[in-house]
Amino acid sequence: MAKVRKDNKGRNLRPGETQRADGSYMYVYKLGTKKKYLYDSDLASLRVKEKQINKDKDDGIRTQEAMKLTLNDMFKVYMNNNIKLKPSTRANYLYLWDFYVKEEPFANMPLPQIHRSDILAFYTKLLKHGFAINSLESINTIVHPTLEMAVDDDYIRKNPSKGIYRKLKTDGSAPKPKRRIALTKTQQQNFLRFIAKSPTYSHWLPIMTVLLGTGMRVAECTGITKSDINLSENTISVNHNLIYRVIDGKAGFHITTPKTESGTRIIPILYPEVAEQLRLQIETIDALYPDDQLVLGGVHGFVFRNRTGSFMSAHNINRAIERISVTYNMEEMDQAELEDREPDLLPHFSVHNLRHTFCTRLCESTNDVKFIQQVMGHADFSTTMDIYTHITQENMQEKAKNISVNIRFRRVSRKSCRKVVVTRFFVVNDLFSTALLLPEYCHPASKDLSLPVRHTRTLRKSAYPRNQCPSSFSAAGL
Repeated sequence: MAKVRKDNKGRNLRPGETQRADGSYMYVYKLGTKKKYLYDSDLASLRVKEKQINKDKDDGIRTQEAMKLTLNDMFKVYMNNNIKLKPSTRANYLYLWDFYVKEEPFANMPLPQIHRSDILAFYTKLLKHGFAINSLESINTIVHPTLEMAVDDDYIRKNPSKGIYRKLKTDGSAPKPKRRIALTKTQQQNFLRFIAKSPTYSHWLPIMTVLLGTGMRVAECTGITKSDINLSENTISVNHNLIYRVIDGKAGFHITTPKTESGTRIIPILYPEVAEQLRLQIETIDALYPDDQLVLGGVHGFVFRNRTGSFMSAHNINRAIERISVTYNMEEMDQAELEDREPDLLPHFSVHNLRHTFCTRLCESTNDVKFIQQVMGHADFSTTMDIYTHITQENMQEKAKNISVNIRFRRVSRKSCRKVVVTRFFVVNDLFSTALLLPEYCHPASKDLSLPVRHTRTLRKSAYPRNQCPSSFSAAGL
């Protein structure tokens, strides 16, 4: 019979346990063919560790191996095995990790020592420093799957990041996201009219009109080619993006697939002004570059160029919007002072707000949410619904006026009622008119944007046939 070993307090020692000369305790066990050691000053504490080691061993959890791995190490494994990532997405993930996660204490500690409170504290810190909840999702997109891979590889028993982002998003802990800016109808009309009449900025009219009139993402718009545009069928094929990214340590333009699978789509050209500006732009490009050699990733025939004839970036457009807005606001303030009225100023906005403006106009014009989702290329139906349910103050006032008209409808003669409907029909595709229910507006084919068309009967023949009128867009009025 084996001799029972005891410590200096007379307690029986289990197999593998030893009391050292300094009074501390050691536990020896095997991991594969190698001996591993646990130390503790207290026998009870040591046995808690023993219990966990043996439990992990029985369940196949590789705790001791994981003690040599940090979250940074696991992220490298995750990225190396995620071969389906687009180069642009991979570059973005690496940037986010290096800039926000890599130097955090929890990212440099052994995997089994990372606790839920560490991830929660990190996410909370980002929110306190001004991170929007949607931006935090980008961080969670790389932290959560990295830890999930550690779970799948049996390095840790459970994912400490599980459910934290969802909790912060739903329990009100995160600051409310900033309200998306959509230009009002008056603001977008003023914006386009000012560009059209400005000798300095008129060359920006084609791309601004296309962005406002199609709702394409900026990378989709700057990347469209002549072969993507079908003016006979009034459609644009969105099948690639033109982006500027640092990939493999080199900054430059790259052709990538659209943001999501839903991003690959064919969108209708809803406004004649868009078709006209695209036609004129293609003619201009053909005249300026008869022997066009601008090719990237096998894609050629780019419609929009910068002043040197190279690729146009979102940065180029945002700088132009800033200059145009500042110049417009200065002139508008001077004019308003002369006319003794309040100036109608443009807000500070970026190129992405043009997409949101288009989506807002679309939501104001039709209740077909599925159609809106397809045109916008939203992967998530809830994204479309969030925008659709958001009604601007301007739209609320318009709806109130329409309700008021409907309430008094019986007092209106049948003849005058027809006039209102006809007038509403004739402004279906107007980018530049100042009001929706005016009996005159700027004809898209007119080179003079201030030239009104007064002959509504003639216009009806040149517009859509009665049975093809896109009545759901009669209030779109970009």
